[in-house]
Amino acid sequence: MDPDSRYVLHSLRRDPCLTFVRGENARLWDSDGRMYLDTMSGSAGPAMVGHANPRVAEAVARQMATLPTTNILHQSDTLIAYCMRLAGLMPEGLTKVAVLAGGGDAVEAAIKLAMRVTGRTEVLSLHGAYHGMSLATMSLAGIVGDRSWLPGAVRWPTFRQVPNADTYRNPLGEGAWEASVRALESALDGGYGQVAAFVMEIVQGPNGHVLFPPGYYEAVQRVCRERDVLLIVDEIQTGLARCGATWACDLFGVRPDMLVAGKALGGGVPIGVLAARADLIDEGIESGAWNILTFMNQPLAAAAGMAVLDVVAEESLAERARELGARATERFRELAGRCTVIGDVRGPGLFVGIDYVLDRGTKQPASAACADAWQYAARHGLLCQFGGIGGNVLKFKPPLTTPDEDFERMLGLVEDVTGFIEKRVSGRVAAGV
Repeated sequence: MDPDSRYVLHSLRRDPCLTFVRGENARLWDSDGRMYLDTMSGSAGPAMVGHANPRVAEAVARQMATLPTTNILHQSDTLIAYCMRLAGLMPEGLTKVAVLAGGGDAVEAAIKLAMRVTGRTEVLSLHGAYHGMSLATMSLAGIVGDRSWLPGAVRWPTFRQVPNADTYRNPLGEGAWEASVRALESALDGGYGQVAAFVMEIVQGPNGHVLFPPGYYEAVQRVCRERDVLLIVDEIQTGLARCGATWACDLFGVRPDMLVAGKALGGGVPIGVLAARADLIDEGIESGAWNILTFMNQPLAAAAGMAVLDVVAEESLAERARELGARATERFRELAGRCTVIGDVRGPGLFVGIDYVLDRGTKQPASAACADAWQYAARHGLLCQFGGIGGNVLKFKPPLTTPDEDFERMLGLVEDVTGFIEKRVSGRVAAGV
């Protein structure tokens, strides 16, 4: 038995499970010296400024040699500077910032804070949602597989989901986003007046880069404001330049009461961020033990985060996300004109999803073909991931720092993968090949 199988406890392990020894920007090398191109920026975003970014590495090394950690009763100059800078980038009014150990921690902190400040216990999320895998955040999940493996598909009893407004596969029918809004209103009005918050991704990442119509975002804000329900926006995958703006919120005029972010903010260092309206916070909250984590508000994560903000600003990465995203989207839509297996191409900036189907009329996911295509891609030097409820949406979000030569090579490999899926669906390639 090899050491990996014998000693490493995995989650979501798949074959081939590659062993990597080095990374540089959009490239990774395995233990055999083979190079791969990473279209996922690590795990859906941590390497947004590239693997082993030298500016992040230098900032982390400097902070590690100076002051890597403090007791949570205290703080550091690095943390203060980072929170101040982040507050200046957040949507209007979100000026109180906590730095946590990951995105899931940030979501959990946000819902705990919402319960504390409202005195209510219910939290709503959307079908197709993903907000983490702790016991609490799993209960916000709107993807069946994220809970079904747990005995009884356990959930926090006061957390509920409502239908989303998917522009491609709306569960309530074509063009029925207004019905999705009414479903939210019904969930808020038909209970016991105990809803503290509504949590949503601006674009649902794990669900397959699902977008909602512009009118839906506007309506959701109105519905929440009218009922004094806090709106928590999850930008863990979409935040910090990825979608062509600092936040995906900015693209749709969304002004949340709280915003959570993570992944890309740390440049490879574990990080989560919760930003909240200052008027929600009083001295009693900050002096209480409402959220205690050893790695909360630590200078090492703040130092990495500050370096990432420098790279994003100085290299104009929001603009580059728009440029590369437009190039990829145009290429994939042109490909869809030749390959009927592509049902939809979507996503803002460089947060692109390609939805593969068995039939464009029925929109039935090409799940089995995509499962084989993931292995095909790895064999040909492309690291990708298929998401969505049917596992049929190729999520294309490489580092924003990817050189043009590597980016063009990625686009070509995605074409090859699409050709493989087309042949697999038509029966010209045997299953499991």
